[in-house]
Amino acid sequence: MFTAVWCLFVFVSAWTTLRHTPYATLKSTFKTVGLTLLMLGAAAAVIASTAHLVDGQSVDAQNIALAAVAILCTLGLILGISAVSTPPGARLTTRLPSHVTAVTLNRARILPWVRVLAKILAGSLLLMLVPGPLRYIAGSFAGIAAFTAVIMLPVAYIIALRVDRAVTALQLAPWLHWHYPEETWNAWSERLANVEAKAQAVNLSPAARRWTIIILVGSVALGTAFIVQASTMERLESGVIAGLFVLGITLLTRPQSPHAAQRLASRLRAAQPDTYFGHDGVLCNGEFCAWRAADVSLLSASVEPGPPRYLELCFEKILSGAYGGPQITKVRKQVLIAADAAASDLPALQAALVARCPNATINLA
Repeated sequence: MFTAVWCLFVFVSAWTTLRHTPYATLKSTFKTVGLTLLMLGAAAAVIASTAHLVDGQSVDAQNIALAAVAILCTLGLILGISAVSTPPGARLTTRLPSHVTAVTLNRARILPWVRVLAKILAGSLLLMLVPGPLRYIAGSFAGIAAFTAVIMLPVAYIIALRVDRAVTALQLAPWLHWHYPEETWNAWSERLANVEAKAQAVNLSPAARRWTIIILVGSVALGTAFIVQASTMERLESGVIAGLFVLGITLLTRPQSPHAAQRLASRLRAAQPDTYFGHDGVLCNGEFCAWRAADVSLLSASVEPGPPRYLELCFEKILSGAYGGPQITKVRKQVLIAADAAASDLPALQAALVARCPNATINLA
């Protein structure tokens, strides 16, 4: 019963999210749902066929075959659903000339996660050699790390490669390109880092943080004690160890690092001191933002007088909610206007954006 209710919530959430996307129509929503159901049916058929073919083989052979097919089907479903849910007008330009190599802007950001997962997996495998409740906890972390590495990392790489190819195509044929001198770029990086650090700050009172830690540690301890299949004493030991582990992590972390602005400024200074506007989106402050995507759309673009003068781009991001309704957030990007920008740059950019995003409020001229 609980599973059926949970599946209903997932379906309703996905449906309402599709219906709230800015470029979705009733026809396209039904088409997406239909293709998704067909892919789910095909995946189930492949898994069932594999189970039938390996029937009679050794248990290890059956487990390996079913695990491999399940992983491949999961990867195919994630990428397939992403493809069918993206409207034609929001698909990125990924075709490049044969002699052009795509940038590694987004793929390079996956490497730190690879290192983190590798360290977690290696440490968990070593702790699994220790007898007692710690082995079960380490096994859980190893399973999570392995699942993330096998499923999420390939998907993240494919998506990052797609965006890197789109960024390269944007740089080859931009609507508009601004380049900033080093001194100007460094000053802008400092300003933008302070703004982003304040926006990302998590303000919790000491009492609120204390109760948050208590609830989190207690939930993890009770959940671990309930999940572990062992004697009562071993369950209690597992819960205490898991709770202490989470407690240590929470005590070592801070809601807001005092050096957040400095780190952001360093990252921005290391980024390319250029801004590219093009058909697919804008490359600014070392990040690419698409004008139109399955879950993102441009809401408005305006000029802020400063100083310094900059463009403020407001995007709407729609994510599937946990209780049936979509989560809609606003994302703002600030783009420095180059000091040597031609007088015709902003009117030309406004005309191009109005044609590309007719539902957005564009006021640049």
